[in-house]
Amino acid sequence: MAPITYSAVINAPIERAFACVEDHDKIKQWAQGVEEIIPLEPWDPANPVGSRFRQRIREGGRLSEFHGEVVAYDKPRHLAITLGNNAFTMRVDYRFTTLNPTQTRLDYSADMVSGSWFGRLMGALFRSLTVRILHKQMAALKALAEREANLTAASVP
Repeated sequence: MAPITYSAVINAPIERAFACVEDHDKIKQWAQGVEEIIPLEPWDPANPVGSRFRQRIREGGRLSEFHGEVVAYDKPRHLAITLGNNAFTMRVDYRFTTLNPTQTRLDYSADMVSGSWFGRLMGALFRSLTVRILHKQMAALKALAEREANLTAASVP
């Protein structure tokens, strides 16, 4: 199955946009259903590649747990993780490009990298729903980064 992709221009500096996908508290503000991100080992902010974590996501009335790992990190340009459970594993990739000091391009992709036949079937059946959720979450990420950039700009004399 082809990866799900999304691109947007965010009216915020690259550092502000990147912080929205790196900071666990900020992720909970834009990623629908994310309730908790639990590091499984100490986080090395200089090089988190290989760091593992658990992510708890509320889906409807059910709390699901996913295991994740940071697989690529180049602050503030690139962050990639794997995230999955027994049914599937996704590779999620965020790439940021500076357009000018106050605008950043985000290129996002999510690709199923493994899973059971049932997980692949369900992924195909629910692809359109997944795309709608993704678009909603990316709009929320963009809004958060822009809101924070505006607050920062307003506080500068």
